[in-house]
Amino acid sequence: MPTFVSALTLHSPLLLLLGLAALTIFHEDVAIAAGAGIVTAGSMTVSTVALALVAGIIGGDILIYGLGRLADDVPWIRRRTDSPLFKRCRATLERNLVSALLVCRVVPGMLFPTYLACGLTRVRFGRFAIITATTATLHVAIVLVSLTTLFTAQAVDLRWAGITLVLARTRTASAAAASLWRSTLGSLRGAPGMTVVSLPGMPEIRLSRTVALAERIPTLPFYVPLVVQWLYLGWRHGSLTLPTIANPMIEAGGLLGESKINCLDQVGGEARRWVAASTAIVNDGSWTETRLETFAAGHGIDFPMVVKPDIGWRGFGVRLVDNTSELLCYLRRLPADCGAILQAYLPSAGEAGVFYVRRPGEASGFIFSMTFRYFPHVVGDGRSTLGDLIAQTPRAAWKGELHRAALAGRLDEMPAPGEVVRLALVGSNRVGGLYIDARPYVTAALIRRFDEIAASMPNFHFGRFDIRFDTLELLQAGEGFRIVEVNGAGAEAIHVWDPSLPLKTVYRDLFEQQCLMFEVAAANRARGFRPLSPMELVGYQRRQQRLMATYPPSN
Repeated sequence: MPTFVSALTLHSPLLLLLGLAALTIFHEDVAIAAGAGIVTAGSMTVSTVALALVAGIIGGDILIYGLGRLADDVPWIRRRTDSPLFKRCRATLERNLVSALLVCRVVPGMLFPTYLACGLTRVRFGRFAIITATTATLHVAIVLVSLTTLFTAQAVDLRWAGITLVLARTRTASAAAASLWRSTLGSLRGAPGMTVVSLPGMPEIRLSRTVALAERIPTLPFYVPLVVQWLYLGWRHGSLTLPTIANPMIEAGGLLGESKINCLDQVGGEARRWVAASTAIVNDGSWTETRLETFAAGHGIDFPMVVKPDIGWRGFGVRLVDNTSELLCYLRRLPADCGAILQAYLPSAGEAGVFYVRRPGEASGFIFSMTFRYFPHVVGDGRSTLGDLIAQTPRAAWKGELHRAALAGRLDEMPAPGEVVRLALVGSNRVGGLYIDARPYVTAALIRRFDEIAASMPNFHFGRFDIRFDTLELLQAGEGFRIVEVNGAGAEAIHVWDPSLPLKTVYRDLFEQQCLMFEVAAANRARGFRPLSPMELVGYQRRQQRLMATYPPSN
């Protein structure tokens, strides 16, 4: 990598990022190749570089579209664009907009005239922006990760990276480009072969890859299309913070920073029998082991138990404690006056996320998403140590560094043949939990059960119930499960992380989820509820981030 780039990054990283974004206007692939070189040199993270590249590409795309719109305002051009022929062209382009923008993203020479035509024919800007942002994000993610991997493995000289990539986009190098593309996708999808995943009470599944392509994309670029859609929906509905009233009785609608125990406590009446025994506790500095034991027993919670922060996210700070000494130690590590939840430990291997939606004014709702969570684990063979099994199991190896750090004292253990060793208490994909789309297992009985539960909660319309269940058969009958957490508008339809789902399905479902969220919130606004202001929402976000930085590690 040229020395001047390293020096520029050291002294003015913002200037370098702006230059990288500007370079995308002249040639996207050369800019991506330069970004890969910067990441390879260790000057910046892949997420930072990807964000600059995506921002530059989207900005350039919108600029070209804007030029078309400006040209359409010229009188002699307007007279021609008002003709029946142009109107038919616009209708054709609107019908085929997704395929047209996908093709022009990868075929040299087509992008500028196509985007200019979109502006001239006045294709709907919101739809254009979402599609182009999505294609730009996917293009950057795939090519940047591929080139970074290639540069790291083969020490490719950055001086030739841009030239090589440009040649790969020409007709004469098309065969080489296709080969590189196939090898890139192969590395993203994981090693070939079939992996069998089985846990008691859960369906046995066979996967050709165990790490989803969506998981391989850096977080910031992955969510750019959803941010663009959020901005569009906020503009369309007249409020960027409208989702904060998707569930009016939950703080910020459950978007972020809400109290988890308050969400659980809203389940009332007969429906309480479906909630795991839980209670709130505050680190006020007065707790002793004796008092803790009496307090937990008084709420029907025995050891071992789960303790977790009351304001949490993605399993941060969730721990299984075996005695009052460990519980007291956990509380003392929390900030003063910070709330926590004591919850009965449910040893069932069956775990699922049930995403429920009920439009305001309707008597019943529907299950938009259901996902099976397979907690991160390895299976012993009687010959390999725990450390070896983590390295040999594709899904565990994906988060291998995290697991080896958490289980540092057990890596030399040798599990017996067939022994399942759980690597983390939580099933979040942050720690390598495997998510499988379970929508085919949804039954009418299960929908009725969650209608009953949601109806017991005041103004609950949109969110995910995280549950533990005994067997699949009982779950489908609406029986044999317990709710361990209720999440509001900030929850995700986590079936999208199923490794078998293509990216187009992932984004389609996430886009649909956000549309539903704004729709539900808009109906609540019509009923008289008012969303938070942007500054109020920022206050919730800051509080959550401040607290999460202080939580004890999960186990």
